[in-house]
Amino acid sequence: MVDKLRSPIAGLRVATLTMFAVVSFACGASSAPEIPMGSNGESDSELATGRNIWIQNCSSCHGSSGQGGRGKKLNEGEILKLYPEIDGLINVITVGKGQSMPAFVSQLSPVEIEAVSRYIREILN
Repeated sequence: MVDKLRSPIAGLRVATLTMFAVVSFACGASSAPEIPMGSNGESDSELATGRNIWIQNCSSCHGSSGQGGRGKKLNEGEILKLYPEIDGLINVITVGKGQSMPAFVSQLSPVEIEAVSRYIREILN
């Protein structure tokens, strides 16, 4: 019995399970910020749409909370420094910026781009 526990396969299983647990915890702990409830007890549907778009299209580069990564940091007031007006942010999301920021004009509708822009400015900021 002891030999089975010390086998390379058993060690690999333990390592795999440990890695799975760490990754699962890390993914759950770093999810995109939630939309606060309004005075009517419901969340803003446009911001909720923006959050979903953020998770699907933006967080892999900019981090789940906008903390940066491959893409620029956008939280903690950085987005307002980069784009003081929402139109500048909408433009960058629409047409992209150089090699680092892709254009989303073919993936997202204007309504979706406005929703994710609001989410970035109002929730991540």
